[in-house]
Amino acid sequence: MPVKSRRAEYKELTRGAVLQAAARLFAERGFAATTIDDVAEAARVSKGSVYYHFADKARLFEAVFTDGQSRLVETVATAAARHDAPWDQLIAALDAYMDGTVADPAHRTLLQQAPTALGVERCRELDAEMGLPAVRALLENLAATGELAVDSIDMLTLLLFSALCEAALTAGAAPDPPRARDEATTVLKAIMTGLHRPPA
Repeated sequence: MPVKSRRAEYKELTRGAVLQAAARLFAERGFAATTIDDVAEAARVSKGSVYYHFADKARLFEAVFTDGQSRLVETVATAAARHDAPWDQLIAALDAYMDGTVADPAHRTLLQQAPTALGVERCRELDAEMGLPAVRALLENLAATGELAVDSIDMLTLLLFSALCEAALTAGAAPDPPRARDEATTVLKAIMTGLHRPPA
């Protein structure tokens, strides 16, 4: 295993410090109110060091956002993997996704800011790269056992993922996010139950 040079380690540590500081500031102040100078000061690095790793504030926000989404995808995958039956995997994944997006106030704020910070089209591209494959895999497993009541997995993947995202955003913006999360999760499970064909 190759050993990192001291310079490479410093770059990695600097990037990590910038991401950590940016994540906190974006969550506390919002994307529009946070400047690169603010991030540099909070990370205790120069402004040039921030720009070395990130071309502009939007790219910095994207890195913070995708880092959080990656961790969420891993959490969802771990929750699904605890079960053997495809239907149980899907329900566990749904619960983990809603818990992960709503329970963490910082990530909840990032989700709400993403369309403005990155643009709707870029958010869709990131969804296609990170979230859609996971949802599609769960639905394909369900279809493979004959438990899915529809044949159009492509359309169902898009619609289910869109519903998940909207549920997370709506619950996160509610006056009582935990309660709204529970209500949204109940509705999503009811929708999916209507598409489930239990094994004989």
